Amino acid sequence: MDKKIPPHKEAAFQEINKEFSGNSVKQQCARLLRALSLFSINTFEASRGLGVYHPPARILQLRKLGYIIDTIWQVIEAENGDKHRVGCYVLRSGLNHE
Repeated sequence: MDKKIPPHKEAAFQEINKEFSGNSVKQQCARLLRALSLFSINTFEASRGLGVYHPPARILQLRKLGYIIDTIWQVIEAENGDKHRVGCYVLRSGLNHE
């Protein structure tokens, strides 16, 4: 249970935020998808590190586009010490071409 974003993710987030700047839903989805192509990401990391306002909604939108993304539940500790159950998202495959 760590309340900080790991350094390797923090560095990647900085690059992703530069590449896909802006607050539009499209840009938030692009940032999230790019991060998922590198590693798993939980809602805390998506919100704090990528500026994704509502990560579960963006994940739902990506799934509707055909991306296969699994959710693994984990408990994290927030800055104030409270523990929260959050989704950790894993991109299983690019687009679902069924």
